[in-house]
Amino acid sequence: METKSWEEIVVSGNNYTARTGHTIACDNKFIYLFGGTDGQSRNNDLYKFDPNTGTWSMLEVSGSQPTSRSGSQCVLHQNTIYFFGGYTKKDGEYFNDLFAFNIPTLQWKEVQPNISELPNKRTDHTLSLFRDTLYVFGGYDGRSRYNDLCAFNLITNEWKITQYENGPQSRFGHSSVVCQDKLIIFGGWNGHITLNDVWVYSFATDRWSEISSSSSISARYRHVAISLGNSMFVFGGVNKEQVRFNDTYEFNVNSQYWVKVDTQRNPSPRTFHRAVVLDGFLYVLGGFDGARKNDMFRLYLNQLSPEDEIESNPLLTTNHIEDNELCWKEIECVGKNYSARTGHCAINLLGTIYVFGGTDETTRRNDLHSFDTNACIWKNIECQGDIPTARSGAKCVDYEDSIYIFGGYTRKDGVYYEDVHRLQIGIFLWTKLLTRGDIPKPRTDHTAVIYGSQMMIFAGYDGKVRYNDLRALDLENKEWVCMPDQGNVPPPRFGHTSVVHMHNMYVFGGWDGHDTLDDLYQYSFSSKSWIEVRLTTGIKPSPRYRHSCVVFEDSIFIFGGVNKTQTRYNDLYEYNIIRREWFLIRITGKCPSTRTFHSAIMDNDIMYILGGFDGKRKNDLHCIKLVCDDNLSLVSRPGSALSRVYDVEDPVDNSSFKELQEQNIILKENIKELSRQLGAEEEKDICKICYERDIDTVLLDCAHRLTCSKCAQSLKQCPVDRKIITRVIKTLSA
Repeated sequence: METKSWEEIVVSGNNYTARTGHTIACDNKFIYLFGGTDGQSRNNDLYKFDPNTGTWSMLEVSGSQPTSRSGSQCVLHQNTIYFFGGYTKKDGEYFNDLFAFNIPTLQWKEVQPNISELPNKRTDHTLSLFRDTLYVFGGYDGRSRYNDLCAFNLITNEWKITQYENGPQSRFGHSSVVCQDKLIIFGGWNGHITLNDVWVYSFATDRWSEISSSSSISARYRHVAISLGNSMFVFGGVNKEQVRFNDTYEFNVNSQYWVKVDTQRNPSPRTFHRAVVLDGFLYVLGGFDGARKNDMFRLYLNQLSPEDEIESNPLLTTNHIEDNELCWKEIECVGKNYSARTGHCAINLLGTIYVFGGTDETTRRNDLHSFDTNACIWKNIECQGDIPTARSGAKCVDYEDSIYIFGGYTRKDGVYYEDVHRLQIGIFLWTKLLTRGDIPKPRTDHTAVIYGSQMMIFAGYDGKVRYNDLRALDLENKEWVCMPDQGNVPPPRFGHTSVVHMHNMYVFGGWDGHDTLDDLYQYSFSSKSWIEVRLTTGIKPSPRYRHSCVVFEDSIFIFGGVNKTQTRYNDLYEYNIIRREWFLIRITGKCPSTRTFHSAIMDNDIMYILGGFDGKRKNDLHCIKLVCDDNLSLVSRPGSALSRVYDVEDPVDNSSFKELQEQNIILKENIKELSRQLGAEEEKDICKICYERDIDTVLLDCAHRLTCSKCAQSLKQCPVDRKIITRVIKTLSA
């Protein structure tokens, strides 16, 4: 194994005093340090470190600041750092308060929970974040050690405290990280011995399980742990005999195996230090090695942050899929396949899949390949005309007999494109379109969808700026239009997905420059306005970007992607648009490896996954049939509501089986048509801004009736004809 070298960072500026019991957080740009004890007193100061300049600065803050303390813990959520607990001294005061520090405003405030039940006061606990919830585990209040799991929902401002009979034993000075949608607890002190056990809490099942590994790490507490990719990395700590450590271990969540990382130029053995991960580096700050410290070290772990390289190259892969009825298949192909690559674009046109461009192991590409889904044959197509320059990250749509591509880039600090090219299928002639109007800025990692004769481009990234504009190119008159940004417009992002269903576009996930996202937005082409779809049920996908998405019937299917810590996925989710319900689809067969930067397309009821990155670039092809082979999809489709009503394993009378199939197909088509008619009828009376309340106003002078009274208050122009609104009349239902 390669020997890695620790690097001591020479810092400047107003450094914090040497201390222990401090806590730190990172927003992917700066490191923030709060509190701790320096031997003279407890502190409540707040410092910021800039890794680019190596400079510390003490922040001038305002608001309701926490009292001086040691042993508090913190996490970052969006632009706010949350702090919980801590203490003044062993026989002094312990805390169970929760504070929020807003980074842009440099303002503190104490968070007041809605429910009176609070966690017990404590220090030496852990604080973790999963989605919109903070999780406190374990800790010590000077008398008692804890093993409760306390969850604080940042949306409802409510605590939920749970004791588990089959969970980890009480402890403090342990570590916890979130990896693969699970909370992983390691080590600590139980009052008698130091521990080296590993426990995993599943957020989905609300259950604990202990990991039995054939390898081990020496028992310890007051160490540090961070999550990166599919691994937990542990550094330092102290054991029962007060022997301090300066070793580094990696625990791979998939193999459940410990490996000692071979390092040199290590920090001194220490405890009560703190650590964060930034740009693939493990940073260690301060602690105690016989004396309090305020030094800083970092160790490169060979991982890249999402914006360090626009085609990031994470190390590890996972494969965690469950069995059920939908079956993945890897397609064995013949012919001249495209080279293994990422950032290509793919589209299906009349049963043929076309793949253009991308990045392989040697260069950017502008070649075109086709795949016949019936014959399973790849071809390299020789094209004529004004062929687009080689690029990655372009997006494409089909319209009539042609494929249109927009945008892309050469490399992160290279050339970004805003050009549009047309490929005429059959003669395979490329033409660069001369467009006019409100032309989009150059970009990559945007989305492109077709609605009528318009190619709709949303969001993306140009190496410096992330966008959230929606622009439409009329493919008939070649004119660009910037669509109105009314309603709840999604924040800027790239690496998201967009699909069209009926008269709406749905946008999911992406990367906003700080976090991977799991939000879902709907753009109505009728009202030309955005809403965020929040009132959903079921199991929602974890935050991710550079995933893939297709629409089939009344559902959106999402596959794969990667999160902020470079954990890649190969899970498949369904979002039913009509019921506003999410499902985690349980599948079997030869599932694609966990991957990102791949492509997904639909051909009838078959979803195809092409290429991507799973630790190396791929050119494989997988497919999954989204309707079960027996055609009884209304009953047996995994995750559907009807599959919970009927037992799909019940025996069926073979003599009437064919008749049942035919009746079900007819019934399915009837239901689909009725649903369409019902949806269109219901949409007539639903506010075209919020899509939640009924229309109850008339806008004057244009006399359009399309909003509720609440949304009408924020409008200055009519969304339809852009005329100034002079008056709003509220109507009454009969």
